[in-house]
Amino acid sequence: MEKRFDIVSAGISAVDDLKYVDEYPPIDCKIPVHGSTRQGGGPACTATAAAGTLGGRTAYVARFGEGELARYMVWALGQHGVDTSHMVRDAEGGPYHSVIVVDRKGHRNVFYDPALYRTVRAEDMPDDLIASTALVLLDHITDPPLTPVAAKARRLSVPVLGDLEGETEASRGLAALTDYLVVPRHWAAWATGAGDPTKACAALASAERRATVVTNGVDGCYFSTPAHREVRHVPAFQVQAFDTNGCGDTFHGAFALSVARGLEVADAIVIASATAALKAVAAGGRKRGWEALPVLDAVREFLGERLQEPERSALLQKMEALR
Repeated sequence: MEKRFDIVSAGISAVDDLKYVDEYPPIDCKIPVHGSTRQGGGPACTATAAAGTLGGRTAYVARFGEGELARYMVWALGQHGVDTSHMVRDAEGGPYHSVIVVDRKGHRNVFYDPALYRTVRAEDMPDDLIASTALVLLDHITDPPLTPVAAKARRLSVPVLGDLEGETEASRGLAALTDYLVVPRHWAAWATGAGDPTKACAALASAERRATVVTNGVDGCYFSTPAHREVRHVPAFQVQAFDTNGCGDTFHGAFALSVARGLEVADAIVIASATAALKAVAAGGRKRGWEALPVLDAVREFLGERLQEPERSALLQKMEALR
């Protein structure tokens, strides 16, 4: 039976006020800002917007009130095709509010205020909503984790993708309930004690999990699946980065959509890497934040230019499943 959604997600959303500078400032100085923009952000939220921009059928669940930041977040998600009709009314709730300083090399520092964030509970995501999706995407930065939501999805036989960044003991329980564990190198190193991403990925890999992926920025990512236990490395596409903010979350969204549509993990990683690279390119620096999230045709064109035969034709054919 065809699912209504490819991805239903819950986790952190953020209203990001981005400030662009030439160089990141030292302490106790004044520095001019040469550009500002307000964008949507947050790990799960950006991943969902990325998947929606690619043409995926996506929904996002949060506990929101009627404040300015909450209204902006709902509007921004709608601009990227994300269904927000399952939001839970919480008068005190809303997104994070972040100020992000980005330098001309694309590096950024994030200063965030989580005061309005309210964790989604298992009862906030009814059984019929979870059963209507091919994949549930959950993130974790701070406790309490979304473990009860993951447990409910597991009970309903819906796979869970976990984007874990918060180095808390509770995050281990959430990791244990994920079918696709996609984590940055720092979390993998913390969780395993292995600084080498290959060893960390191998230590995290589980026979019950569909894939374990450790991302490592411009170095690419490392992954293992039950069918191919040996850890493999996929290099990142080399591009001129203008804004790396949200690239990791963009990777998660493209990867989630790809596996939700039935693509193999190895192919999903290449597609996700290309999508993240285009996000970093930001149309040659002309686009900012979610405005730089690429559409599917742009990703296909990028891969058509970067891959060699026969890999190119094979992957482009498989990508028809994303239309």
